Parts: sequence; structure tokens; C-alpha cells
Amino acid sequence: MIDSAAFIQRLNRFKPLSLKLSSSLTDGIRVNRFEAQETFLSPGNYAAAIYFIQSGIVRGAIEGEAERMTTWFKQEGDLIIPQNVFNQQASEEYISAIAKTTVLAIPIKHIQKIMENSPEMMGLAISLILESHTEGRYREKLLRIPAAKDRYNFLATHENFILKRVPHYLIASYLNVTKETFSRLHKGLAY
Repeated sequence: MIDSAAFIQRLNRFKPLSLKLSSSLTDGIRVNRFEAQETFLSPGNYAAAIYFIQSGIVRGAIEGEAERMTTWFKQEGDLIIPQNVFNQQASEEYISAIAKTTVLAIPIKHIQKIMENSPEMMGLAISLILESHTEGRYREKLLRIPAAKDRYNFLATHENFILKRVPHYLIASYLNVTKETFSRLHKGLAY
């Protein structure tokens, strides 16, 4: 079932959308379903849409020296604005479902078509880009916390859903600690 109302409600957080823009956006919605661990964007590919997570949980990651490094997590009700989606340059990130996930996708070509005739859509696109930038600053703030225990506590305070729903090895990657250190932090032990 498509929950376009929840998607439009999420977009209305920026500024209430006109009925015309809401209708134009929902006309372009496509449903995508992904299995656990399925990747739907890889480095070198071009993001084809922005996404609204209807159900499930999604991870962003970049290539590290030994393995992929987690850069973000998102859950139901969140938007995914892939890297370089608006300027259509190749992505540098992986986007993968962690569990079975359903997303509503609005193709970038549909968005561009709406932008040609709608200054309101142009304003919404700017708001989406700014939100993505703000999320990047949050991640930078998390990584600048020097002590692993303090990063863990920051996560527990601001993104507790991660601790409840994400495999521990992925959270360790997100916090930039080893799996062993994460296990000790999670158990409340000294590390």
C-alpha cells in the first residue's frame, strides 16, 4: 500500500505544500521494495530518485580501507536524499536496506519536470538540499567527539532507534570503533 499522505506530510515540515504541488509529486511516486542487505545505490552510479521510507531501515556507507564505513541510518518516515541526486553526478556512497524495506521513490526526472514550471518546487528542492547538509553536519559533530563512550552516549540520546534495530557490527562502524569496543560500550564495561 502506498502511503503518499505520510510522504507529503513529511515534506510539509519544510513549508506547507500547495495542493497542486502535492498532487504533482504524488503522481510520480513509485514503490520499491528491498530485501535485507540489498544495495540500491553504489558508488559510480547515478541516484535516480529521492526516497521516503515507508517501512524498514536503511544505511548509507562509503568504501573504507578494509570494509564499508557506515555514514548514516534512516528509518520509517525519513527522507533519503542521495548524494549528488540534484546535480546528477556519480554517487560516492552505498545505500542499502538493513531489513526488509519499502520506500516511495520520486524519480529525479519527475522532480526536474515539476521544477521547470514551479518555483514552489524549486524552493522545496533547496530545502531538501539544506536538510541533507544539516544531517552531514550532525555526522561530523558525532565523529568529532573524542571518546568512544561519549560518541555512544550521544548516539543513545539522539538516535536511540539505531541501538534497538541495527546489528552491532554496523553501529560499531558508524561510531568508528571496533566491534569489540562497541560490545564493551553497549554492555557498560570499561574499554
